[in-house]
Amino acid sequence: MDTPKSFSVTAIMAAYNEEDIIGLSIQHLVEQGVSVYLIDRASTDATVAEAQRFAGKGLIAIERFPDESGFPAQDAQRSTWGRILERKQKLAQELDGDWFIHHDADEFRESPWPHLDLCQAIRRVEEAGYNAIDFATFGFPPTDDNYRKGDDLRATFRYCEPARRFDRLRINAWKKSSVDLLSSGGHEAIVPERRVFPIRFLLRHYPIRNQAQGERKILQEREPRRDPAERELGSYAQYDGMESGASLIRDPATLTAYDPDAIRLQLFLRHRGVEELESALAVSEHDLDVAQKEGTIRSEEAERSRREQVAASRETEQAREERDALARTLVEVEGQRSALARPLEAAKWERDELDRTLDEVEGERDTLARTLEAIERERDTLARALEEVRGQRDSLAHTLSDVQAQRDSLAGRLSDVQAQRDSLVRTLEEVEAQRDSLARTLSEVQAQRDALTHSNSELGADLARLQARIDELLSSWSWRATGPAREVLRRLRGT
Repeated sequence: MDTPKSFSVTAIMAAYNEEDIIGLSIQHLVEQGVSVYLIDRASTDATVAEAQRFAGKGLIAIERFPDESGFPAQDAQRSTWGRILERKQKLAQELDGDWFIHHDADEFRESPWPHLDLCQAIRRVEEAGYNAIDFATFGFPPTDDNYRKGDDLRATFRYCEPARRFDRLRINAWKKSSVDLLSSGGHEAIVPERRVFPIRFLLRHYPIRNQAQGERKILQEREPRRDPAERELGSYAQYDGMESGASLIRDPATLTAYDPDAIRLQLFLRHRGVEELESALAVSEHDLDVAQKEGTIRSEEAERSRREQVAASRETEQAREERDALARTLVEVEGQRSALARPLEAAKWERDELDRTLDEVEGERDTLARTLEAIERERDTLARALEEVRGQRDSLAHTLSDVQAQRDSLAGRLSDVQAQRDSLVRTLEEVEAQRDSLARTLSEVQAQRDALTHSNSELGADLARLQARIDELLSSWSWRATGPAREVLRRLRGT
């Protein structure tokens, strides 16, 4: 069967560090007549380089996530599966194509008809009036540790097992329309008026290829990068609890030898319609069992009702006898009531008197209660006032302590000032004494100068030297330093 040139199928594939298998996966899709749009999730190995070999040969483009996908840069450091599904939904609207497949790098999808490739089979599904395809998934775990990049997967992985229950629903191919992948975590494409083809297509899954690749994928690349929000939703829960060194190699005896012809026959014999009929039959059988059990229960209830009616008859007769006995007792009670009427009247009068007395006592009690409440309110007010007075007393005590400390500090400072003043007075007195001494000396010198004016030039020179000495003394540092003190002393003396 030839597929018209105008009909196209595109697999939107996401990959992270799948360099050993990405080339085989893309090549398989291209050979099946399917184009590939690759979203690389910031791989750190040669995934992109391996994929680029198919550029222009079935590979439409390579989109770097998150930089070229419109998401925050920090998404490159974590496994944000929800973001990938959002991007695939949008691409399915933007890209040209008749059908799309939500695809992973470690998957290989095939037609249920051996003579038709994947694209031709999807074309036949559309012609039959369906717009979605389910896939029967078979996992191929390693049974030895010999797989290496480039090996033939069919020759290396010869044993398989059906997908676990949580991974069996894989409606991953749909005719172009608005699609919701996110709400199911990618397990099914939800499209308007969905009609799923009853015969499932085949999906071979190779998530783990050898021990080293499996440990790296689970423990180093996936577990540390899992988004906490998606962890809570149970994403990749099948790997929870795995520890380093745990063997990923399976015993072939626990698996089934892969027979594609037998599996395809099983897909035709047990298609979705048969499963729906079996489910409906199981429901009908369950309903029949329930109806039979309900019939048995009704029979038991009828027998129980008959026994209850017999018991009720006996109880009715017994009740009649008890009624007659009660009637006789009632006559006797009436007689006794008449005899007790007068004492009862007296007791009622006494009760009324007690009620009035009780009312008076309750009135006094209420008055006392109100008085007690007023006293308690006054006590509370006095208590609060006392607390305020105590607070003010404590505050005044602190203030007094501060004032006393300041007073002591000022007294100390006053003592220091007085000591400094006394020292300055003594210094001033000494300076005054020096000044008087110098004045007397100056007078004597002036007298000698007057007496010796007639002396020769040698005596004049001596006088000049003496005058210079006096001038030096008057301009000396000690004389200038004591100037302020002399001024203070002069003012104190009022001169």
